[in-house]
Amino acid sequence: MSEERRELALRLLAARRQSAAPAGGGLPRAPRDGRPLVCSAEQRRVWLAELVAGPGATPPVTLGLAVDGPLDTARLTAALASVVGRHPVLRTRFAARDDVEPWQTPPAAPPTAAEAGELVEVLDLAPFPEAEREDLAAGMAVDAAGQPFDPAAGRLLRLTVLRLAPDRHRLLLACHHIAADGPSMAVLLDQLATAYRDDPSPAAPEAPDYADYAQWSRERLERILPGRLAYWRHQLTGAPDRLSPALAPPARRPRPGGRSTATATARVDADTLRALREAGPGPAPLTPHVVLLTAFLVLLARAAGTREATVGVVSGGRPHPELAATVGCFTDLLPVRVKLQGDPDYRTLAPRVRDTLAAALANATPFDQIVSALSPRRLPGVHPVFQALFIEREDNGRDTPGDWGGGLTVRPWGQEVDGTAYDLTLAATTGADGAELVLTYPRERFSAAAAGAFVSELTELLEQLAAQPDEPVGKSVTAEAWRPDPSAVPKAPAAPAPAPVPVGDGSLVAEVRALWADVLGRPEVGADDDLFTLGADSLAVVRIAARTQERYGVPVPAALFFTTPTPAAFGAALAQLVEEHRHG
Repeated sequence: MSEERRELALRLLAARRQSAAPAGGGLPRAPRDGRPLVCSAEQRRVWLAELVAGPGATPPVTLGLAVDGPLDTARLTAALASVVGRHPVLRTRFAARDDVEPWQTPPAAPPTAAEAGELVEVLDLAPFPEAEREDLAAGMAVDAAGQPFDPAAGRLLRLTVLRLAPDRHRLLLACHHIAADGPSMAVLLDQLATAYRDDPSPAAPEAPDYADYAQWSRERLERILPGRLAYWRHQLTGAPDRLSPALAPPARRPRPGGRSTATATARVDADTLRALREAGPGPAPLTPHVVLLTAFLVLLARAAGTREATVGVVSGGRPHPELAATVGCFTDLLPVRVKLQGDPDYRTLAPRVRDTLAAALANATPFDQIVSALSPRRLPGVHPVFQALFIEREDNGRDTPGDWGGGLTVRPWGQEVDGTAYDLTLAATTGADGAELVLTYPRERFSAAAAGAFVSELTELLEQLAAQPDEPVGKSVTAEAWRPDPSAVPKAPAAPAPAPVPVGDGSLVAEVRALWADVLGRPEVGADDDLFTLGADSLAVVRIAARTQERYGVPVPAALFFTTPTPAAFGAALAQLVEEHRHG
C-alpha cells in the first residue's frame, strides 16, 4: 500500500471513530418505564451463541485475586452489593420477545442484602491438608467459573471466596459475557476495592448505564450496516471454510468429566519484540498486536498447509467518555484474512497485516451480521469464518488490585476458564519486559506436546523474523515438532459409502420446506436446498427450531441443522425425533 493510500485509510479510520460518538456530546438516555429494552449487537451475539450451542457457549469473564490478611467477608459482601447496585446490567433479566429476538429488563431497585448474599459463595478449605489447598483452590476456581449463568434470572455476577486459612483467601469474580467484558472487570475491581476500604453502603447507579448504550448503538447500526457488509463480502469471498492446523492428536482421548481445554505458555523477550516493532517501513514502530498477529498467521498457515489464514481478533471499546466507568459487553469479534502469496518478507508482510487489521476495525460490524451476509458452509462444532482467535492484553497496571485497606495485601491470582469455541486461542500479555503467550486448545483434538511445541516455535519464528526481516518468511524454518508422527498414527480404515438419506414422509418434508421458506422470507425452498446457502443465520436457526418444536411437540437441538441442512434430510431426522418422543 502506498503512503497516500495508507494516509487515506488512517483518515477513514479516524472519521469512522468520530462518527461513532453521539451527536451533541452526550449519550441519549433510554426510557425507564418498566418495558423491556433492546439489547446491543454485542449482547445479541452472546445470546444467540448460547441459544444455538447451549449454556456456556461463551466463557464467562473472570478475575482472580489472592488476599492475605484479615478479610471481612460480611464487609466484602456489602461492598459487592454497593458495586452491583451501580451497574444495573449485572442484574438485568434477558428474555425472548416477539419470536426469539433478545430483550432486556433492567432491575427496578438496588439489590437487597439478601440478594447480594446470594451472589457470594464462601468455601472453607481449612479441613484439607495445607500443602494441597492452593492446588485445590485453583481447581475449584475452574469449576466455579464453569458454572453456567441463567440470563433470565437476573444474576449475572458471582463471587467465590476460597478460604485457605483465616488470613489467606483466594477470590474469583465471574460474570456472564452478556453483561461484562475484560475492561469491565477492571472497573468492578477498582470500585470493589474502594467500597471495601472506604464505604460499602449502597451507591446510586452509574449514568449513563449500559442500556443507554445498547439503544443508541442499535439505532446507529441501522444506518451504517449496509456499507460495512459490502466490505466484508468483498474481503472474505473465497476464503476457506475451515483452517485445520495439523497438530498431533492426543495419544488417548481425555477422560470423560475432566477439563475440555488446556494451555501451553511461552515468552517473547523484550529485545525481540522491540526489533520486530522497529522493522516496519515507516518511522512509527509497529504495535505489539501487529507483530504477534503476523507471526501467528504465518505459523497457522504453515500448520494448515495453506497460503493464507483467517484469524479472529477482538474489536470494540467504549465509544464515548461518558461510558468509561460503565460495565457491559462492548467487545465483538472480527475476522482478519491475510494472504501469503509470493512469500513476502517480514518488512512487507507486517504492514500488510497492519493495514488489513486497520481496515477491519474501520469497518467493524457485529460478527453474527457478517456470518449472515456471507452464508458460509456450516459444519457442526466448527466456528464459522475463523477457527483461531488472537487476543492481546496490554499490561499497563490498570488491572492491579489497588488499596483495599484493613491490613489486606491483594495481588492478581492467575486462574483459567475451561472451554473454548476455537481450535486455537492465542492470548498475549505485552509489557515492558516482552510478551507472555498463552495458547488454549481443546484436549480432545491436540496433544499437550504438540500445543507446547507450537507456541514454543512461535517464539522461535519471532526471533528468526527479528534477525532476518528482509528474508522471505518461508525461509524461517522451525522444527515443526507439533506435526503428527506418521509412524505413530494408525491409518484410519476406509470410510464406508454413505447410506442414502431417507426422505421420510413426503408431507412432512413439504411442511419443513414451507416453514423454512416462511422464516427465511423466500417464496419457495426446495427439498435439497441447503439452509445456510439460503442465507440462514443463528437467529433463523433458533426461530426454525422454536417453531418446529411448537408444531411437532419435540425439542430440536440447533446442532441438527448443521448435520441435516436440507429439508429432505431434516425431515427424515425430525420424523425419527417425533417417533422417539411418542414412544418415550
